[in-house]
Amino acid sequence: MQKRHKRLLVALLMLFGLSLLVPGAIVIFHPEPAGLNTQMADQANQFRALHGMMAGLGVMACLACYRIERERTLVIGIGLTLALVVAARVYSLFSEGVPDWPTLFYLVIESILALIFLRYPPPADNTGALLD
Repeated sequence: MQKRHKRLLVALLMLFGLSLLVPGAIVIFHPEPAGLNTQMADQANQFRALHGMMAGLGVMACLACYRIERERTLVIGIGLTLALVVAARVYSLFSEGVPDWPTLFYLVIESILALIFLRYPPPADNTGALLD
């Protein structure tokens, strides 16, 4: 793996991971109060769980930076996850309408990261492929 390729992947994974981990953890531990309404409590629980998954994906992206050469499958998995997020956002554009510019900016960034992680993951390690 070339140093430039490794540095790019590590920087993007770390940026992506921290951008999910920090806000996800904040919302998990400092959510809006749900009140006494059962439906609102269910929605708050679901919202908190989704942010927990978001923080978990951030942790996985940060951990992939530790030994990036061995994390090809994880990087591709993160790329596929981002591709699904992009597909959901594009579908939402057509079904709910055009959101504000920050959401469109996220769509562009997520699209670029998905393309990079899917098109340029760490190379496959073939050293252990042939066992005598």
